[in-house]
Amino acid sequence: SRLRHIDLCGGARENGSDMLDTTEIGIFTALGVAFAAGLLFLALWGKQNPLRVSAYALIAVAFLYVGFAFRSLDPNSWVAVEMTGVAIFGSLAYMSIIFSPWFLVVGLALHPLWAVVFHYNGSGAVFTPGPFALANAGFDVALALYAVYAILQRRKSKAPAGAIAQDNSKTRRGKAQ
Repeated sequence: SRLRHIDLCGGARENGSDMLDTTEIGIFTALGVAFAAGLLFLALWGKQNPLRVSAYALIAVAFLYVGFAFRSLDPNSWVAVEMTGVAIFGSLAYMSIIFSPWFLVVGLALHPLWAVVFHYNGSGAVFTPGPFALANAGFDVALALYAVYAILQRRKSKAPAGAIAQDNSKTRRGKAQ
């Protein structure tokens, strides 16, 4: 059996030249799903709105790619590209809080494409760790599926399917109702 080094830093990969095998892809994607499950568990255990926590997580993960961009040969250009991603996914997260949680589903469904197509297979692979991009894709998909489930459950129970902000209005004022 041959032991293979997994480059957790991503620096040696150039446009996907050192791709992970199927088992590694499955492991890192499953790890992302496990992190999403942990985040949702902590949100529910802490009596926080899991959709709002998921919106914040989408913004945080988008910012992590900005950090990776600083490792590139041309950090100014790459940071600008990654900040565009932050603006796009941050806007979708914000709109999910203000208008409709379906914007969160859109953001969480599109972000894995950004992670895999651009950061794992594309030009962002030169500075993004491959395992991170895959774990991020699993994380986003799991949160998107939970968000769809939660929104549909809310509709079923006749609760308003509107903005996420409605659920946390009592915490903004600092008192329970």
